[in-house]
Amino acid sequence: MKILVIHGSMRKGRTYALTQEVMSRLSAKADVQFVEINVADLDLPFCVSCHVCFSKGEEFCPHAAHLQSLLTALKECDGVILSGTTYMWALNGAMKNLLDHLAFGFHRPFLFGKRGMVVATSKGNGEKEVAKYLRMVLGQWGVNGAVVVTQNAKEEQLLSPSKLAKRLDKAAERFYRQLSSKKPIPPSLRSIAVQNAFRSMALSEFSEFERDAEFWRKEENNRAYPVRIGVFRYAVGAAVFGAASFATHVIGRKIKGK
Repeated sequence: MKILVIHGSMRKGRTYALTQEVMSRLSAKADVQFVEINVADLDLPFCVSCHVCFSKGEEFCPHAAHLQSLLTALKECDGVILSGTTYMWALNGAMKNLLDHLAFGFHRPFLFGKRGMVVATSKGNGEKEVAKYLRMVLGQWGVNGAVVVTQNAKEEQLLSPSKLAKRLDKAAERFYRQLSSKKPIPPSLRSIAVQNAFRSMALSEFSEFERDAEFWRKEENNRAYPVRIGVFRYAVGAAVFGAASFATHVIGRKIKGK
């Protein structure tokens, strides 16, 4: 099983060390191998919000050359670990910039069936908010039920090494069980709602994002999730799709003067 680890910090500090501890536990499994990518090594310019990835495709991004190896690794891996640090109670800028470049994944989820984990640390507070955001991003890409590992400096001081180790053991084992299982993990209601909203906008007669529309026209993608999600989740998705389609039509006609 191939795990892609994306190190989001610009330096190899606390977040990097915690991620390595998780990796060491997973590496004890004979069938696990890692591919590591450091945001600091990508030399990635800021996303300019040109929307080319929505209209033409991510391969036309002006910074595509910086992202090619990452996109290939994402598509080839069985699981992905997003590792981010906390600056002022929010995700650090370098990692956020990388995720901005992958915004097309919100419009066209491309990692269905893969497993995920997020690792977040802080000096004081905010790591849980960062982890929640990273987990949401994975969910919108199609990676459901990501395992969360967080730690701050206060915990390191207050908790015994054995308790900290036990927490990591539990998280690593849970992630490995997900990787080993073929059972689909159901998406959150939020993921279903957001992806149905994007689907409705892409299929609208007023859509300007042809690549998004092409994605959702495909038979296997005519619903927000290519897996069984249950009657309730399906009903929520259908309701969001219907409401968003109606709103897009009304607003579009008004803007176009029709």
